[in-house]
Amino acid sequence: MIEVSRHDEALVIRITEQQLQMYAIPQFRAMVAEALAGKPKIVVFDLELVDHMDSSAMGAMFHFLKAVREYGGNLGVTHVSSKVMQVFKVTKAETQFPIFETPDAAIKEFS
Repeated sequence: MIEVSRHDEALVIRITEQQLQMYAIPQFRAMVAEALAGKPKIVVFDLELVDHMDSSAMGAMFHFLKAVREYGGNLGVTHVSSKVMQVFKVTKAETQFPIFETPDAAIKEFS
């Protein structure tokens, strides 16, 4: 479901599901919460493999955005496909989540 890698102060969470939907969200939330337990300064969600997200997935993303900001961290997303970008636009998420081409670009911006 996710692959986590560390880059100095940054945590890159690569979502390995093509479709991030309601049935997978409890497991997704638990895995990401565990990854965020150390309160990394920079969190990057890499959506390269994701071609669909439903409203429950967006709810989880907003939950993590709030959690990371509450402890003073930064969260961005990368590799947003055109289909996922449509969901971001409908939910106004593109105004809340900094969007980058690559994880390295996000890390550089937040460092």
